[in-house]
Amino acid sequence: MSDSSLTKSANTESHKESSPSERPKALQWITYVALAIAVLAVILAALAYFVPAHNSASATAQQGGDAKANVCAAYAATRKAVVLNTHLQSPNPESQLAVATNARLALIGGGAYLSQRLAANTAAPSDLTNAANSLANTIQQLGINYLNQAPPIVQDPVRKDLTNELSQLDKLCA
Repeated sequence: MSDSSLTKSANTESHKESSPSERPKALQWITYVALAIAVLAVILAALAYFVPAHNSASATAQQGGDAKANVCAAYAATRKAVVLNTHLQSPNPESQLAVATNARLALIGGGAYLSQRLAANTAAPSDLTNAANSLANTIQQLGINYLNQAPPIVQDPVRKDLTNELSQLDKLCA
């Protein structure tokens, strides 16, 4: 056999693997599938954007009552932790830093806990939600101010706000 017959048979085999008319059809089919997937993704994204995940207006009275009870329970736990830990006294000078640390942890952690409970109970009444959110922010601010060793001129207005917010929440959760 000559070299020309080997080249001829190799060329014939390579044409048998994929003809020029088959390749564009396969690519065209893949293009249409990709286009369909893209269109479907755009439709789903538009639905996710325009249709809310939940509707707070559709919350039933039972959900609202449960949410109020949950927020008030979180408020009570937060208040107890804050009052207990911010009023501790240590006669031992070496443990005063530990007492102060617990107070700061109670303030910052209590505010975060209350905020998380509010986020989980979206059906709670708006007046309760606003008051609890304000308290969470105030006690966290108080804790951060303590960590920054803020002077009384900075802390006193925050403490006054705290007293008012505690009184308001006591009435709302009664």
